[in-house]
Amino acid sequence: MKSLRPFFPLIFISLILLTISCKPGRNSEEEIDFESEMLGILDSIPAEPKEIFYQMSLPVEMAKLFEQVGANYFPEILNNTDQLSRYSSPLKVAMNLGVFGVDLSYVKIFDRQVEEVNYFGAIQKLSDELGIPANLYSDALNNLDRYVSNKDSLASIATRIYRSSDNYLREKGEGSSAAMIMMGGWVEGMYIATQIYEKDQGNIKLLEKIAEQKYSLNSLISLMNNYHGKEDMTEYLLMLKNLRRSFNRFQIYYKMNEVSVDTINKVISASKYYIDAKPETILEISSKIASLRNKIVR
Repeated sequence: MKSLRPFFPLIFISLILLTISCKPGRNSEEEIDFESEMLGILDSIPAEPKEIFYQMSLPVEMAKLFEQVGANYFPEILNNTDQLSRYSSPLKVAMNLGVFGVDLSYVKIFDRQVEEVNYFGAIQKLSDELGIPANLYSDALNNLDRYVSNKDSLASIATRIYRSSDNYLREKGEGSSAAMIMMGGWVEGMYIATQIYEKDQGNIKLLEKIAEQKYSLNSLISLMNNYHGKEDMTEYLLMLKNLRRSFNRFQIYYKMNEVSVDTINKVISASKYYIDAKPETILEISSKIASLRNKIVR
């Protein structure tokens, strides 16, 4: 192929490699026909600058996944703060600290102030359980009314709390807890997005946002591989790798001269691209995400 490539970001440390690959079982003539078909599809798509982030996001930033795609508010999707008493092991505490960060971001989008206060309280309790110093979030709790009334302020303070907690845990040699917070947040963001998609399967923008997460999933698996020797994390890692098999069933195609990769900010930018993901593949991903999420919150 000379003018068409599928996205295949393979993340090792901070490197991203774009490789050319042909579908197995195709002969040269079929490849030419396939390329012509993809180029025709790409030419028919209006140019609209798009960005795909392939780095892991903080839990409170995962709301970008379902923001601005016409998503509605479905409170029954979220993890209830009444569940807090279930979480006693460090692993469960860390994962659900990530979960509640995403839930906080979701309710914030829809100005659900009572729920915002509840999720902030849950985050504080789980942070205490992990031994994260209270001074990292005490300002937010003491001025919660002021932050809740201002969306931007709430987003800023929530991001600061998670970033500070992540740095603290890593400096203390508890990188596995930091990794599980990130995993819990990623899974919850994907769970909310896929559950909304199941209710609105005509939402193409949401389908695209879900499909794009195949690259951040690679980042997550790379992060989790650092702790594969920890027995209590192994099952989650295996479930993530099984999930990746479903994501690998589709590709994202772009023209070679219409894409750029920012390896510093971990962003792939393209004027246009085509995702060949079928709705049934997204529903398969949704089912696997639901099983993983159920294991996290139960």
